[in-house]
Amino acid sequence: MALDGAGYSSSQFKMAIKAETTISTAITSSMNLLNIDAVTFPTITPTQVLDVRSGDGRTAKIADAYISEKHTIKEISFSGYADQTTLPILLQAIFTSAVGSSPASYDVPFNYTPPELQIGASASTNTKTFSVAFISPEAGDDHSIIFKGCVLSSLSLSMDMGSESGRVTMSGTFLSASTPSYGQSAPTSMTAFSANNYFLTDMHTTRKVAGISNCVISSLTLNIENPRNFLGFNGSTAEPESIISAVPEINISLDASIKYDDNTAGLASTFKAGTSVATELSNHGTWSSASTFGIKIDYGKITSLAMSENSAMFHDVSIKGMAHTSGDVIQVIA
Repeated sequence: MALDGAGYSSSQFKMAIKAETTISTAITSSMNLLNIDAVTFPTITPTQVLDVRSGDGRTAKIADAYISEKHTIKEISFSGYADQTTLPILLQAIFTSAVGSSPASYDVPFNYTPPELQIGASASTNTKTFSVAFISPEAGDDHSIIFKGCVLSSLSLSMDMGSESGRVTMSGTFLSASTPSYGQSAPTSMTAFSANNYFLTDMHTTRKVAGISNCVISSLTLNIENPRNFLGFNGSTAEPESIISAVPEINISLDASIKYDDNTAGLASTFKAGTSVATELSNHGTWSSASTFGIKIDYGKITSLAMSENSAMFHDVSIKGMAHTSGDVIQVIA
C-alpha cells in the first residue's frame, strides 16, 4: 500500500440523519444533511479485556485478547446552524412528541411520559429512532459509517446578537447501542439543509424572560437533555430490547443575558423568594398566533443569577423549566 498524501479538515466530513420506519432498521436513502460546521469522530468504545491470563511468562498474550462492540454505547455529536429544514426534525427527535396546535409547536406536557421504544417495532410519530451517517470525504466511497437505532439525547440552541446577527447555532448528541456498519458507501439522494436560518430577532414582539416583559436581550441558550436508557438484549447481536427516555427526567433549561435596568433590577429578590417565573419569546403578542420561531416556558425557577459587564451591565440568569398541574413544561415553535 503506497503512502497516501491526502489530508482532510473536520469541515469536509458530513453528517446526515433519517427517521427509521422500523425501530433500529437502518435507512440510507433520502437522508437529511445537517448544516454542521464541524463533526467530531463518533465515540466508539468497544469492550476490551487485555489482561494477563495464566500461562507461560508474565505477559499478556494476543490470543487471550477479547474485544466486543455488542451493547456498547456510541455517541455521535455535532454542531452547526439550526436551519428551517432540520431543526423541526431534531426538536421532534428530542421531545418524542407530536406537533401541537395553536400554535404549531414542539411541546413537553406537564405529565410527560414518553413511550418505550421496542426494537423491531413499526415507528410512529412518538416512537422514532434514527439512522445517522458519518460521511467520509475519502475517495473510494466506502469509508462512511452508518449508525442505526439512534436517539437524540441532548440538543442546545444558542443565539447571540454580538455574533452573526443573532443567528441560531445548535449542538447535540445522538446515542446508539446497536452495532454500526463500517466501510459503507455514502448515502444516496440526500436532502440538502435549508438556506433559511433562525435568528434571535425572529422573536421580536413578545420578549419576556424570567417573568419580566420588554427585556433587552443580548443572548439566549436553550438546553434540552433527554436521558436514554438501553434495556436488555434482542437476538445474538445484543441490540437492546427496548429504549426508555427521560429517566429520571427530561431537563429543560434556559440561559439568558438581559440588560440590568429598572425593569430587571428586582430579579435578585425574585431569585431569593423562589418565585415561579414565565418566559415567552415570539413574533406575536398572542402566543397562539405566533409563528416562525418561539420559546415559551410557563413555569420556571431561577437557578442562578449573576452580573456581567458588556457595553452595559447585564444579568446572566439561568432558568429551569418546571411542570405544573396542567399545560406544558416548554413549547418551541420552529
